[in-house]
Formats: sequence, C-alpha cells, structure tokens
Amino acid sequence: MEENIAVVFHGFLNLTGKEKLRLVEEINDYFDSNEREPIRALWEERFAAIEWDSPEKKCKCCGK
Repeated sequence: MEENIAVVFHGFLNLTGKEKLRLVEEINDYFDSNEREPIRALWEERFAAIEWDSPEKKCKCCGK
C-alpha cells in the first residue's frame, strides 16, 4: 500500500498549483458527500476516456 501512496503523491507533486487545488477540491467533495458512487462513476468515465496511446501523453504519477 505504501507504494501506491508514493506513486499517487509523486503525481500530486508534479501537478501545477491550480491542478493541485482542483484535485483537493474534488477530494473534499468526495469525502463531504453521502452519495459517493455518482462521483466515482464520473471520474471512472473521465479516466476511461484518456487516450494513453498518444506518444506525448505521460502519466504524472509514474512518468510512463
């Protein structure tokens, strides 16, 4: 589990200041909500829409 946290936090540190703020806002919305499944479904959909095959697209968390 520590490795997962290290990878995700590494990605967080690679974000711009505005991206960090936006992410923290989204995490706060998630934890403040009593209905988390719609939030989870939305972000699963957005993640699935990312085109990882693009040569210039790199993961900010792991760099791959």
